[in-house]
Amino acid sequence: MESTFIPQPQSSLGFFGIIRESIKTTSRNGKILVTILLFVFLSFSQLDFAQEYILAPVINDVVLQLAKHPNMVRDLTNRFDQTTYVGAFNDLREILLVKLLIMAISSIIMLFFLVATVSSSSEAYTAKVLGSKDIFLKIKKSWKKPIVTSFYMILLTLGIALFYTVSIGITSILVVNSWAVWFVGAITLSIPLCYFYVATLWMVSLIVSVLEDGSTGLKAIGRASELMKGKRLQASLMMVLFAIAYGLIVMMANFLTVSNRSLTAELAITIPFRNGFYSLLKLFMFVVYTVSYHEWKTSHEEKQGKGFYLPVATGDV
Repeated sequence: MESTFIPQPQSSLGFFGIIRESIKTTSRNGKILVTILLFVFLSFSQLDFAQEYILAPVINDVVLQLAKHPNMVRDLTNRFDQTTYVGAFNDLREILLVKLLIMAISSIIMLFFLVATVSSSSEAYTAKVLGSKDIFLKIKKSWKKPIVTSFYMILLTLGIALFYTVSIGITSILVVNSWAVWFVGAITLSIPLCYFYVATLWMVSLIVSVLEDGSTGLKAIGRASELMKGKRLQASLMMVLFAIAYGLIVMMANFLTVSNRSLTAELAITIPFRNGFYSLLKLFMFVVYTVSYHEWKTSHEEKQGKGFYLPVATGDV
């Protein structure tokens, strides 16, 4: 493998070009991605199986408590003598603790999924395939940075949500006329646009955090916003399509749940279906945004009058 400095013309890959290149990158990196995908699928499925087995008897006990005390919710709201419902409180506490534990483990799995997929796909895009040892070294080096970046993105998201809430609330309370209605309508219509843009910015910021040394937190977010200039519509459209695909997976999983109400059917059909397609969709989304990152970075560097290093396989020279 050797690197040759080649000034390239500005990146011309459009939406479908990025999808095609992502498919090629996935194919070049197929062996390691299949391994990652299998690990993530099995991990998520085992978590769901454990959750079903642990919580099924607890949930049944809560249902029996509600049947035995139909006024339980009202009594608890009115601060009725709560000693009567000690069993229900214990059940709810157990459900909450299990859910929090599952969320924590799922976050760790997703962090591994992100760093491993993005790192290997980035190398495959530049004509290099990482081995298992290299993947673990990348994870060890980069795992903290996406966490810091996500923390700042959560703060940014909460700030935007607060802005929308305050804006709509103040306008609805203080002003009652046609102008206020139009203003509230415009704000409401902008919410999904803002949501998909923030989700896209979050994703690209995570990619930057993994691939660029010294980029984390606000610096990674700023860098992602810089790379997305002129490509925000394209990037957000990809996120919309991934959201639609995820919605279809959820609908199919819910249909399977309704059609197969038994616990056995849930474990054997619904959970594998949901986790399999969800993991596959998430993996391809990571690859697509990794390829997009490289395309946008190339375009950005060329606009600044820079060339870039294009890795060329020795056998192709």
